[in-house]
Amino acid sequence: MKMYRFIAVLLVSVLLLCACAGCSDKETSGEFRVGVVAVTSGELFRKGNYIITAARYAANKVNNDGGLELSGQHYKVSLFPADSNGDAETAAKVARRLIEKDNVSAIVGAAGSLVALAVAKVCEEHKVPFITPVAGTNKLTSFKYSFRVSYTNTVQGEALAFFVLKDLKGKDVGVLFAASSPYSAELARLFKKDYIKGGGRVSAFESYAAGQRDFSIQLKKIIKSGARILFLPNNTKMVQLQVAQARKLGFDGILLGGDLWDPIELQRNSLFKNSYYTDHWIPGLPIEGAAEFEKDYKKANGVEPSELEALTYDAVMSLFAAVKIAGTANPVAIHDALVDMPPFHGVTGTFDYNNNGDPDKDVIISTFRDGYIAVQEIIDLK
Repeated sequence: MKMYRFIAVLLVSVLLLCACAGCSDKETSGEFRVGVVAVTSGELFRKGNYIITAARYAANKVNNDGGLELSGQHYKVSLFPADSNGDAETAAKVARRLIEKDNVSAIVGAAGSLVALAVAKVCEEHKVPFITPVAGTNKLTSFKYSFRVSYTNTVQGEALAFFVLKDLKGKDVGVLFAASSPYSAELARLFKKDYIKGGGRVSAFESYAAGQRDFSIQLKKIIKSGARILFLPNNTKMVQLQVAQARKLGFDGILLGGDLWDPIELQRNSLFKNSYYTDHWIPGLPIEGAAEFEKDYKKANGVEPSELEALTYDAVMSLFAAVKIAGTANPVAIHDALVDMPPFHGVTGTFDYNNNGDPDKDVIISTFRDGYIAVQEIIDLK
C-alpha cells in the first residue's frame, strides 16, 4: 500500500514538473504579436488581401528560421488581422481592440490615407508603432509613432511635376480630384503647385464629391480648357469610371495617375493606353534580394508579388529588424529602434526612416506597354 502511495505521489510530482516545464518553455519561446489592419470586404478587398498575404509570408519566413530572438529568447510571430472595411471609424475601433485586447506590440497595414490616419491616431495615444506600406498623405507625418515604406505626397507631387515638364514637354494639365479624400486633394494641390512653379500650366482644376459617379460636368470643363494631360490622383475604381467617361466625351490625351492606381487591374484595359503613374516597385528591378523574393513568394503563394505585397513585406521585415535591435517586445523601445536603426535593405530598395517616419526613396514612373507594366523612368529627387 505504501509502495502504491509512493508511486502515486511520484507520478503527480512528475506531472507537476512537466507542467511547470511547459510553462517555462512557453515563457522562454514567447509570442510577438503584430496587428494587421487591412480592408478584406467591399470593393477594395483586393488590396487587403495583398497586405495580409504578404504579412503572413514575412511572419512565416521568420518563424521558419526560429522566430525573433529577443534577449536570448525565441519569440514566435503571431499575426492578428482586422478588417477596416475601408472606413476610418471602423479602422480606429479595430486598432484600439488590437492594442487593448489582443496586446499587439505594433500594427502594420492600412493602405488608404483616411484609414491610415485613423489607425495612426489610436497608435499615437497608446504609444504603439504603426507602419503603413502605402499611405501618402503628409498628415501622417504629424504622428510620432507612425512610419511608412512609401514616399510622401510631397515627394510624389514633385516627381510627377518634374516628369511632365521634362518628358511630356510641359503640356497643359487638367486635374480631377476627390475633395473629401486627404490623399487625392493633397496630391492634386501639391502637383499643381510644383507644376506651375516649374513653368507648366494647369488649365483646369476640378473636384468631385464623395459618392459621385457622373463626372461629365467636370470632364467637359477640363476638355474645353485644352488640357492634353488628365491627372487623376484617385483610387482605381473611380479612375476606371472617370477614364471611360473622359474617352467617351472625346479626350484622347495622356492619362496621369498617382500610386493609388492598381496596375494589375488596369494593365489590360485599352482605355489606359498612353498613361503614366507613380510606382514604388515592379518585378524585375535590379535590387539586391528582389529576385529571390519574387521567386520564393511565387512558390509560396502561386502568384507573382504585386507592388503592395512587396511594400508590405518590407514594412513587416523592417519592423522585425527594429525588434531585434530593441531586444524587446516593448512598443516604445521598438519605436526608438525604428528611428535610430541603420538603413534597411528591402526588396523595394534601401531606405532609412527619417525623423518624420518617412523613408528617403526614389520615385518610379511606370506605364503600360502591350498590356504589361513597364518602368518609364526612375526619379531621384534627393
